Amino acid sequence: PVEASPESLAACLTFIVGRQRNDLIERGFRYDVVDAVLAAQCHNPAGVLRAVRQLTAWVEREDWAGTILPAYSRCVRITRDKTEQYAVAPAMFRDEAERVLYEALETAQASERQPGSVDDALQAFLPLVPVINAFFDAVLVMDEDAAVRANRLGLLQQVAGMLDGAANLSHLEGF
Repeated sequence: PVEASPESLAACLTFIVGRQRNDLIERGFRYDVVDAVLAAQCHNPAGVLRAVRQLTAWVEREDWAGTILPAYSRCVRITRDKTEQYAVAPAMFRDEAERVLYEALETAQASERQPGSVDDALQAFLPLVPVINAFFDAVLVMDEDAAVRANRLGLLQQVAGMLDGAANLSHLEGF
């Protein structure tokens, strides 16, 4: 074995990721799709190629830019600057839309998914889209009551975390 410092290992990974990024873009994949996948899976080159192909198919859907991505991005944008991970307490729900989103989220999270699979993650997320839209229509996330606000943020953090390990969609155009 050859000893390597943490700095050398990091430099090696950066080099490999850069080479794979360039290769995928030269193959015709969109740069933002490649970047979204690499942000989540740069440690797994074979998984990156598979996930880039899967995410490419999703972003080419007619309902992607107007329906799927906006629902997901609303959850991420409202929670991404929060450093605290908020717990969700169903007993604190004040509105039926909170309960409906929570139940739909539990179902989505319970679905069988392969690690790193964009298809599995987005198939699980897809039924949440109308529920998320109804949630945002019915409730004010940033409620005056700090406990209610934290509970709602925790719910949205869980939605935002559904694609962890598969892709970071904030790298996509239109996010």
